Amino acid sequence: MILERKKVALWENGEIPFYDKELEYGENVEIATLTPFLLNDGKEHAAVIVFPGGGYTHRSEKESEPVAKYLNAIGLHAFILNYRVIPYPPYLGSVDGKRAVRYVRAHAEEYHILENKIGVIGFSAGAGNACMAAELYDKSDYEQTDEIDKVSARPDFCIFCYGALSLKTEYMSEKDFTIFESLVPEEDREAFIRNYSCDLLVRENMPPVFVWHALDDERVDAGVCLDFVKAMHKAGNDVECHLFPVGGHGGSVTESKNVVGLNQWFSLLENWLARKGFLYNNAGKKAIE
Repeated sequence: MILERKKVALWENGEIPFYDKELEYGENVEIATLTPFLLNDGKEHAAVIVFPGGGYTHRSEKESEPVAKYLNAIGLHAFILNYRVIPYPPYLGSVDGKRAVRYVRAHAEEYHILENKIGVIGFSAGAGNACMAAELYDKSDYEQTDEIDKVSARPDFCIFCYGALSLKTEYMSEKDFTIFESLVPEEDREAFIRNYSCDLLVRENMPPVFVWHALDDERVDAGVCLDFVKAMHKAGNDVECHLFPVGGHGGSVTESKNVVGLNQWFSLLENWLARKGFLYNNAGKKAIE
């Protein structure tokens, strides 16, 4: 049985860092919240925070609730993150992401979560935000607002699905480059790429990462995945990567199950989670048989 709770505010006192009332419209009417999807069996489970994709302009519905319910089905608590999007600066999604990890960890007992088994899963632009949150977990973005800000923001594991893990212009689609041009002045672009490109921010002792991508993805070039994996390997980090010949972009858990070959990512992920010790139910045991 799944217990769905109402959205909770990441900053309970309402003081959201970098909040701008003039941007309170469209996708940013309700920001910096989590929607819990909890297993209601009285047991403790690992938890995963879901970062939907959406090109930094919105949050995809098919990468939200369907993902949370899939995670529930394999024995994990899930939380959907409602992070900020454009016209807020894109990187604020990672700031909201770090706060989400802190919030879930601070409320682990209340939600029946194993405190040292809190992960993130991101899709497309959501993967970029989730990855930056994992890479910059100890970076101070603002003055501490409460006791939650003192809790570790480092996720214990990461899952990146067709992720925007590099901002190198050579990998940008025409549409994304147009957005990039409109947001970042030409003189600032080199520094922006250096400061917010996940493959350039990889560090030692990162959480274990599971990443997958389709080679025919026309929106996010598979090269971004390869550059990120190479950087992870060079830094001595634990990374597992799966590339599929077909699958395109944006399959999430709803469409990718109908693509032969690509649909293997479900069992591959469950196997990985079980091997890493994040699954304790029958699904996890079955995955490693």
